[in-house]
Amino acid sequence: MNSSQPALKPVFKLFLLLFSDRWIRQWQRQRPGPKASCKPKRQQAPGPRQPASRPGWYERIFSLRVTLWFLIFQRLSFDISLAGVVRSLRNGEADGLCPRGRKLSKRVKSNSTSAYNQARQRLPLEFLLGAWAQLSQWIVQLVGCMESSRTKPPLAQRVRQLLDGSTLALLATAALRRAFRPARGQTDWCLMRIVVGFCARSGAVLNAVEGAITQSEQRLTWGLMAAAAPFIIWIGDRNFGIWSVVAHAVRYRQDVVVRMTRARANKLAAGRPLVCGEDRPVRWQPSRHDQGAQGTERTATAGRLIYVRLKRGHHWIDLWLFTTLSSQEATVQLLVQWYGQRWQAELHFRSIKTQMRLSQLDVCTPEMARKEFYAALLAYSLVRAILWAAGERLESGRQILSFSDARRVLLDWLETWGRQMGRISARAPQWIKTLLAEVARQRLPKRKKLRRSQIRMVRRRASKWPILKGSRAAAEKRLAINSKSS
Repeated sequence: MNSSQPALKPVFKLFLLLFSDRWIRQWQRQRPGPKASCKPKRQQAPGPRQPASRPGWYERIFSLRVTLWFLIFQRLSFDISLAGVVRSLRNGEADGLCPRGRKLSKRVKSNSTSAYNQARQRLPLEFLLGAWAQLSQWIVQLVGCMESSRTKPPLAQRVRQLLDGSTLALLATAALRRAFRPARGQTDWCLMRIVVGFCARSGAVLNAVEGAITQSEQRLTWGLMAAAAPFIIWIGDRNFGIWSVVAHAVRYRQDVVVRMTRARANKLAAGRPLVCGEDRPVRWQPSRHDQGAQGTERTATAGRLIYVRLKRGHHWIDLWLFTTLSSQEATVQLLVQWYGQRWQAELHFRSIKTQMRLSQLDVCTPEMARKEFYAALLAYSLVRAILWAAGERLESGRQILSFSDARRVLLDWLETWGRQMGRISARAPQWIKTLLAEVARQRLPKRKKLRRSQIRMVRRRASKWPILKGSRAAAEKRLAINSKSS
């Protein structure tokens, strides 16, 4: 698998897009922030020759550009601690981010992590979301799709996203308890519920939303669809195969391909039995138990009910699908093939939680929890973009390149890029070509036979200590009572 020559220039534009002063200045002009000065200057009325001044951003050592760089570098690095960032800074791995003669490694005199920690807290969340939006838009163009248009694009150019949800664990501080309620029976951990839309072609995260554990994944999906572009095709499992999700997608001119439970499919079929391979046009009428988003009309949604019976190994699988795509747009075989890619969302979540270290967030405030979440998605999508440019095509149904090995290659390359960013413009095509060629060599081993499907169950963590039930204060009280009685 060799990287194509046309991919060299777009990848170079990608790095310049994320880490260039031009995009950051453009963002500052659109959403200016307050000056970070100790004493605010007295505002004077603008005279006839003096234009009104607009608030800017005070450039410290950790500027917006440097902080964004290290947030991504921190998630890609194997040492995600703040001390690892300061050590990398003092080793000169970000000297190329500043003008010549102002090396960051010479300006930082201490090993203290307080400056970088304050920079992370000072970084606006809107800035991270803006960088992620730019990256998502670039990935959509790279894979040959049309993200938004006034008219419906051809089916081959429409964006397909795999819907899936999960939870992230956070330390239970006072601020986090108010924003993200702890799980039932848990007192030391809060849970953040997330719903993500993965690109079916590249695996990158194009849309994401987060909320408290008290909100269901379906309710979070309403906000995800409202913020997404029109004409997107959502592919979801049985958890999203309900009327409210389908109706909300139709409201924003989007289409769905969702799996249904046997009970919902039989009810939608109105008692008439389905045969294998049948494609039946139906109208999904909401019941009195179906909840809908505010503004969504409770009317019947037209679509197609599809039933197929597939054999996987020695087992048969009954598959009921509902889609709003017409039979002229997509055949039954194509829809079944698209839904077969949905399991890749589980693999993508595994890469995010294990490789990006997102399964547990060691933060103290909800603002930092959201920043760490979107920074990890930004780093993950960056690796997926490089994998696509190197020749990875997830539409084939299987992964060929190793995500973890590509992450290591990109991390080594970013260290050199950060040292010599201002001096490699002439050699940029050769640098990008070397990066993509090295990533294309990170192949996964070929398995001679398929792995057995395992049940989705977990074990309790083995420990010699008893399991904590309830709060620690109650446990300490019980321990004190037992010690007095003994």
